[in-house]
Amino acid sequence: MAPERGPEPNTGAAPQAFVRTVLQRHGLRAQALRCVARLDCEVWRIRPSTGPELALRLYAASHQDTAAIETELDFLEASAAAGLHVPVPLRSQEGARWHRHPDGRLAVLLTWLGGRQHDRGLSPARLAAVGRFTGTLHRVADELQHAGRVRLTRPAVSLDLPAWADGTRAGLARLTPEHRALLARAAARLHPMIEGFGQAPGTWGLVHGDLHPWNLLFVRGAAGAIDFTDCGLGHRAMDLAATLQYLRHPLADNHDHRPQYAALHDALLDGYAAATTPPPDLPRQVSLLITARLIMTLGWMLDDWPTLDHLPWGPGFVRGSQRALRDWLDQAEGC
Repeated sequence: MAPERGPEPNTGAAPQAFVRTVLQRHGLRAQALRCVARLDCEVWRIRPSTGPELALRLYAASHQDTAAIETELDFLEASAAAGLHVPVPLRSQEGARWHRHPDGRLAVLLTWLGGRQHDRGLSPARLAAVGRFTGTLHRVADELQHAGRVRLTRPAVSLDLPAWADGTRAGLARLTPEHRALLARAAARLHPMIEGFGQAPGTWGLVHGDLHPWNLLFVRGAAGAIDFTDCGLGHRAMDLAATLQYLRHPLADNHDHRPQYAALHDALLDGYAAATTPPPDLPRQVSLLITARLIMTLGWMLDDWPTLDHLPWGPGFVRGSQRALRDWLDQAEGC
């Protein structure tokens, strides 16, 4: 949804013991271990005694759908085979791709993806590379679908706009009455527009689900991506909207790209069109989903953050997203 910048995670002995056990199943030993994320999934960066760095992802307790995990791993393997810069799942000596922690959580071992994140350095050339990456990713997804290897049924993201519109969405009590009323108006307006996209081929399918700039890595002019844990079924335009959300609305303490937003937007969509055939109304779909993602990101904060200032950029996002929704409503309702 957004960058997970926060306090250094706890690196207790019990999780380390499990990581070492998984490595043993792969015939590996760790020279160094470090937990680098623990807000949704738990991610460990591993320097083995021999070979390149690895990552162990320990899924949240709520993420127990093995068919979804198998689809994710197939997606990664097929994307890597197509030449895309993505993490590659590793198989144990017995051929297993996932492991179960004693507390029931599932884990996978992946190659560590090298590359550099960019914020201020995002340029039209880099956005065009992201567009080509995303278009190729969607072609790979279509091939998996045609081969019967998409076994998940979950949505990549849950906009849940009807619940926002009627005020039944969980967590709303944490917001002011004025904020809740604004969200209800925006969700009620957005929902029929987004439902109108339909699920035609080229519009709907297996998507990454969260291709925001902090999940993008660049190597020698090529773009790649990490964090496929939210992959699922959805509008293809959502992957492009995720990339553009914080460039159009710099609300996560990120660089302000608005002076060159039009060039970045066009480069992304041009790169996408160079790799796959886009639907004719793709720019409109992307624009509406960028606005919907403001609501979706707030929902993630309500669900996963103990307080809305859990990360430093939280209060600014709450204020800024309200302004953006008001501006969008003023324009939409004036049409």
